[in-house]
Amino acid sequence: MITAPDIDPKAMALLDQLGATIFTAPAYSSEDALAKIAASEQIDAIIVRVGKVSAKVIDASSRLRVLSKGGIGVDNIDVEHATAKGIVVTNARYSNSQSVAEHALGMIIGLLKDFIRLDASTRAGNWEKATYFGGELRGRHIGLIGYGGNGRALANLLKPFGVTISVYDPYLGHNADFNGVTRATSIDDFIAEVDILSIHCPRTTKSFGMIGRAQFAKMKPTAFIVNCARGGIIDEDALVEALNEKQIAGAALDVFETEPPATDHPLWQFDNVHISPHIAGVTFESAEVSGRMAVENIYKILDGQPIDPQCVINPETLPGA
Repeated sequence: MITAPDIDPKAMALLDQLGATIFTAPAYSSEDALAKIAASEQIDAIIVRVGKVSAKVIDASSRLRVLSKGGIGVDNIDVEHATAKGIVVTNARYSNSQSVAEHALGMIIGLLKDFIRLDASTRAGNWEKATYFGGELRGRHIGLIGYGGNGRALANLLKPFGVTISVYDPYLGHNADFNGVTRATSIDDFIAEVDILSIHCPRTTKSFGMIGRAQFAKMKPTAFIVNCARGGIIDEDALVEALNEKQIAGAALDVFETEPPATDHPLWQFDNVHISPHIAGVTFESAEVSGRMAVENIYKILDGQPIDPQCVINPETLPGA
């Protein structure tokens, strides 16, 4: 089963070549709808795109052996329940890191240059040539939370701009590559000094609400925050307050705690908030790679073939573990 939207056509062709029978669920199908398909078809594997793969969905098929994320984040999968049942959870590690990094960089530059507001102003008949001043990336201090594939890809894009980069990632070993960046021991090491704070960590019980009122109160009034990771890491109520009180200069968000967000979300009132619909990692290039990896990961597990351990979220479920 694929929890829609469809994966890349080349990946679909590979599934057909491998003789798979495919069931595609509508986008954001309910738990009951997904469980109904899983139960009636007794599926062997799920390629997880959007929607929640809960314990009920996992329990619906006695044949289920693999949950393969067609992307990186697995917060929409009940990994704990899958692990308890011996079901392998995989992801397409690093498949969209460049796409996410480029999107985050675009959002950073868009905030500094005020693209969205200037576009609306000019279309409305204004001509701000004599009064407008934008900002440059050169000389800015960038704080990155999370230094996995996405964070490192963004750092590599940023370095030629002549910026200072600080990184907080408590899960990386001391032998990890921090060339050209400064490693921080906590967010507080740099949050008061950064000009742009960009989030690239997974959403967990520890990271949920990590950026809230206390953190915004410490930030420069000229600072921007960008989130191309997962919704909920930024406390959205606290962000609204920070923008209202001008504790920060603006924000760019690709993700939200509830997706899709409400049509009357309070963030919509701000012209210094740039929004996209959780598509930072969605490009033709990344879709091809992630789709192929999602399919290959399934068949490596089903056929007992070696698999890249970095793509396995719960390695304790692998044979011989």
